[in-house]
Amino acid sequence: MINDLLILLGRLHPLIIHLPIGFIVLGLLIELNKKKLAWSGEAIKYIFFWSFITGIFSIFSGYFQYEKGGYLWETIQFHLIAGISTVLLSFGFYLYLCGNKYLNYLPRKFYTVGHFVLLTVTGHLGGNITHGEEHLVEPIKNIIGLEVIEDIPKPMKYSDYENETVYTTLIKPIIDNKCVKCHNQNKSKGGLKMHTQEALVKGGRNGAILNFLDPAKSEMIKRIHLPKGDKKHMPPIGSNQLSRQEIEILDQWVSMGVRFDQTVEQFELNQKLIDYFFNYKESFFPENQVDLPNMDLIKELKKRNILINPIFKMSNFLEVSTINNKKFSDADLRLLQGLENNIVSLDLSNSAVTDSIFFGLNRFLNLTILKLKNTRIEGRGISRLQNLNNLKRINLVNSMFQNRYIDSLMKITTLEKVYLYSEHKSFKRSNDSIFNKIIDFGYNEFKNLNSSI
Repeated sequence: MINDLLILLGRLHPLIIHLPIGFIVLGLLIELNKKKLAWSGEAIKYIFFWSFITGIFSIFSGYFQYEKGGYLWETIQFHLIAGISTVLLSFGFYLYLCGNKYLNYLPRKFYTVGHFVLLTVTGHLGGNITHGEEHLVEPIKNIIGLEVIEDIPKPMKYSDYENETVYTTLIKPIIDNKCVKCHNQNKSKGGLKMHTQEALVKGGRNGAILNFLDPAKSEMIKRIHLPKGDKKHMPPIGSNQLSRQEIEILDQWVSMGVRFDQTVEQFELNQKLIDYFFNYKESFFPENQVDLPNMDLIKELKKRNILINPIFKMSNFLEVSTINNKKFSDADLRLLQGLENNIVSLDLSNSAVTDSIFFGLNRFLNLTILKLKNTRIEGRGISRLQNLNNLKRINLVNSMFQNRYIDSLMKITTLEKVYLYSEHKSFKRSNDSIFNKIIDFGYNEFKNLNSSI
């Protein structure tokens, strides 16, 4: 009963602390305008008296939060010292305003400036405890232009991690994301730290959380399987919960003896867990690095009604469309000179291009998508695109493409899909499975054609 009450008082600290803060801020505002306010003398005295009283309550509630909340002394000591100093300064200012002869030798500005400095320092240290040390400085870094590196999880490819330990690859990231917030070097609820392998093995005030002799009885596993309504359930309600797959992999790791040297390959993950944790997918577009595109050139091209956009934010790869420039011809391809390595998607649909365009397109080495819908393309010279190792899709819908060039088209070995249907003609078909997988004739699907392909 008493313990629960102290826990409650500790958790009320973020609320209680705003009372002395409010009194101090109000008092300082009146102090700055005291010459304009005839009643300021008694008001300031009254305000700083109550900032002292509420400050005492804040100190006690903060101490209970430290004691019952699992915080380390090293984490809160300077915040506590600064808070006590602020409260003592408020009491000193109150005595000064009452005419205490021992405090009158200090100038009045000492109290006002001191309150401002201590309030700022105490608040900042408290914010660091609650939100982390980067909470305030991170946006400042952005404002002044310093680079802020975000911890963005990267897709993982299973074959790249087979020889890595399962602990560092899978277990530790789960613990870091779901447990370390409350069990780290600065804050250790129940005396438990989980931020390192050694801390995990050591356990907390109630003993070890990993049972190497009988893994099934490990306290960590028991806690994550408790109903969410149980106060001992971990992570606690209000925190990010473990996914079903994360629970499954923790179960498997503990049941196999909590081996920190076990490799991912030895761990023998089932396919569902591999798909969940190793979610690497080959990028559709090239992954090589290219230089920034020429922005002056892009501006000039846009003036000619050529649409140019990055394929996604912060990418140097571009998608280019001449959809608004129907007069774009073979000769106009030279306008794109300087962007050949940046262009991965080129839409020349409804333009005036002919087969001669292929003699220039073979320089666009990163070209991945080529759209030639509703053009006079017949296919002569299309084999010149064989050197484009990234070319995956060609759209020739309603072009003048001829049957006799389909074999040349199929020699482009990187192709994954070719859209070749037409309203006015049919194309030869093949029994070859690869041919039918790549070539989409779409005889009855023209009306449902998705313009995004």
